[in-house]
Amino acid sequence: MKRLLVAALCLVGCLSVQAGGRPILSCDKAPLLPDFEKQLPSHVLGSAADTPPHITSQLPRFYGGAPFNRTHTSLVCFVVALDATGKAEAAAISYPAGVQLTPKERAALLDTTWSPALSHGHPVPSLTSISLSSSIR
Repeated sequence: MKRLLVAALCLVGCLSVQAGGRPILSCDKAPLLPDFEKQLPSHVLGSAADTPPHITSQLPRFYGGAPFNRTHTSLVCFVVALDATGKAEAAAISYPAGVQLTPKERAALLDTTWSPALSHGHPVPSLTSISLSSSIR
């Protein structure tokens, strides 16, 4: 099941291309997010849950500017599929299209811990979007 989720998220991320190549300002508008929702229909958007999932560990640090160096953008959006307990099942880059996580980046995101999303008081599987931005100083 876990391999299927990773393959589905990777396939969607690899094959989708953003229309017009316009940059986005928010990961809520990540063009691949609806594709992930179609691939995982049992998962609710974390932001739409009655109680959204919250990270209970630190987000990984991506040293050396990665993945920004590969994306050539100042915003990188990740989507993490969480099971009903809040355990990360799969992770992928949802913006920009066509960029993949390295195995080390994926492992770091899968090692994060989360509280589960709640809908009507019950834990549910969810898709959580994470945005990282970079600026030149």
